[in-house]
Parts: sequence; C-alpha cells; structure tokens
Amino acid sequence: MPGIGSKSGGRGPSSSPLPHTVIPASRPLRPSRYVPVSAATFFLVGSTTLFFCFTCPWLSERFSVAVPIYNGVVFLFVLANFCMATFMDPGIFPRAEEDEDKEDDFRAPLYKTVEIRGIQVRMKWCSTCRFYRPPRCSHCSVCDNCVEDFDHHCPWVNNCIGRRNYRYFFLFLLSLTVHIMAVFGFGMLFILYHRQNIDRLHAIVTLAVMCVAGLFFIPVAGLTGFHIVLVARGRTTNEQVTGKFRGGVNPFTNGCWKNVSHVLCSSQAPRYLGRKKCVQSVCVQPPFLRPQLTEAQLAAKILDNGIQGDLHRSKSSLEMMESQSCDAEPPPPPKPELRYPGITRGNTEECSLLNKAPPTPTMYKYRPTYSPGKNHTALTHAYANQG
Repeated sequence: MPGIGSKSGGRGPSSSPLPHTVIPASRPLRPSRYVPVSAATFFLVGSTTLFFCFTCPWLSERFSVAVPIYNGVVFLFVLANFCMATFMDPGIFPRAEEDEDKEDDFRAPLYKTVEIRGIQVRMKWCSTCRFYRPPRCSHCSVCDNCVEDFDHHCPWVNNCIGRRNYRYFFLFLLSLTVHIMAVFGFGMLFILYHRQNIDRLHAIVTLAVMCVAGLFFIPVAGLTGFHIVLVARGRTTNEQVTGKFRGGVNPFTNGCWKNVSHVLCSSQAPRYLGRKKCVQSVCVQPPFLRPQLTEAQLAAKILDNGIQGDLHRSKSSLEMMESQSCDAEPPPPPKPELRYPGITRGNTEECSLLNKAPPTPTMYKYRPTYSPGKNHTALTHAYANQG
C-alpha cells in the first residue's frame, strides 16, 4: 500500500500483521448457519427451474428462442458468482502461534497508528489472532477470523465478504437483480396473454414464480443499489455502518471510475491460508568431513598448490591424495634442548635446577667495568716501536 509509515507508542509484540504460521482451529459445527444459504439456494434454483419448465416453452414458440437462451445465460452467471462468493476464501489472515508474544499480549498498546496518504489510520490489536489488524481489516464474530478488507458477514452465502470474494458478491447482486427482473417481466407477459386461462397449471406456476421474484426483488435491488454507491465511493459496508470516515477524507478512494475498475478488473488478491511452507533443507556435516568440491574449485585448488601436472585431473584422484594425507601420522613434536648435554633428565625439580643458569659470584657483581684510556693507547704504541 503506497505511502504507509508506522508510528506506535509503547512496547508492542514483535509479530508482524501478516504472520505466516498456524491455520486457525476448527470451530464447532452449527447447523443453524446453513439454514439461510440453503433457503437462498432452494428459492433461486427452484423458481428458475419452474420458470424454464412452465413459462419458457411458450415464450420460445411465441416470440423467439433467444428468450430462454438469454435467461439461461444470466442464470448460469448468477449461479457461478453465488458459488464463488460462498466457497472462496474472503482473505482470512492466519493466527499467530500460541507461544508467540504470549508475554507481550498484556503489555501491547491497543492501537498503532499508520499514515496513508497523509491521513492517520489506526490499527487495532486483535487479542484473538494476536497481531495488529491491517487497515480495513476486521475480526468477524461469526467466523472468528480476521478478514482483509472486511465488508460484512453475509448469512445468505454463509461466508464473510472480504477482499478476495467481494467482486463475485457484487457481480452476484447485479446479475441476480437482472435475473429477477427478467423472470418477473416474462412471467407478466405470459399472464397477460393467458388471462382467459388463468386457472390452468402453467398460469398458476407462473404466478407463483412471479410472487417469489417480486418478494425478493425489493431487498435485492436495494442491497444492489447500496453496494453500487459503496463501490463508487471506495468504501466498505463496515466503514459505512461504523462511520469511520464520516465527515473526513477516505484515504482508500481513487475516484469513481478507478474504484469501479479496481473492484471489477484488478488482479486476484493472494491467499494467506493453506500456503505451502518452503522448508529449506540444510545439510549439516560433522567437522571431520570435508565438503564436496566442484570442478572449478578443484582446478583452483590445483593451481593454488603449485602442481604443474595436468589441470584436468580427476576428482577421485585428488580425493585419494587427500585421504592419504589425512591417514598419514603427524610428525612427532620436537624434543626440548638440554642445557647441559650428557645429563639425563630426572624428576621435575632436577630439570628445573638444570635449566637455571649458575649464579654469578658476589665478587664480580660490583666489579667496575674496564675501559682503556689514552695512556694505555700511548704505551701500546711505544712498546710496538721498541720491538
């Protein structure tokens, strides 16, 4: 994210916002969570199936074959985005290890401040996941996970809506609105042409499908319009509901067109859970084993040793020479010289006495040094001339 500088006070934990460690523990199974998504799937697939079976045959004969083809393509698009929003990872951050920053958990400051485009944004410490939540991240109370760019938890898809699956959720709402309008409009056309036979099975089923479509059209269309406004303004549902940037400047918006293109055309965000850890294999050898040499190192070693033979000597011959040199016995250490030759060493005290120099007699300690003078030189020359 461009232009982020961290400012924090106090002593916090050393874990980064994005710890690549342990996958969160599995939560207890609650069957009530699957009731809304099961109902949504039943109404979507069931009503569309009835529409294709009882209404589309007459529409294709009366008007064109393009009518059921159009509805079929839209329905498949709706179903594909619904499955992507339901089963895709929304951007869950993995939790830190249990022993990591266990002591610093109580001493960590509750908030850290980062600067994004000159605007101060707070990052809150998550006591459950044990790291500071990145900007726009929030902890979902239903899924019990921290989700990147958290929008909301949707019970109709039984999943959180975050950075990775928000695009598919938004396209699901748009396509579902179009699909509901198409089913209701073509059903109304069928009823208008069959007003005289309203009591027949095809007309009754078409009326039932129209009632279901009309019942879901108002909330779905309202939710779609709400998310269109959010996408254009560059906000999430969580930020809009909590009023995080109300009365201020949103540092995450890039203008209406760029916000829409970012949601629909940006590359897929990476997944943080389920990554394969890159285990680096380190081969530790004992100190008495020599490391293996490459051919280039062998050539350099031959040159360094001054061997004038063939440089293309095989690796096995060099290793054999090294092994022979390693197997040879080292030369014995040199014997200490005796101060008095001919006398064998005895015990330690005798050796220490022999190694010591003899003391200087007292009469020679204070004897003045002899220095010849001028008279001595003259007498020497005189005796030399006489001789």
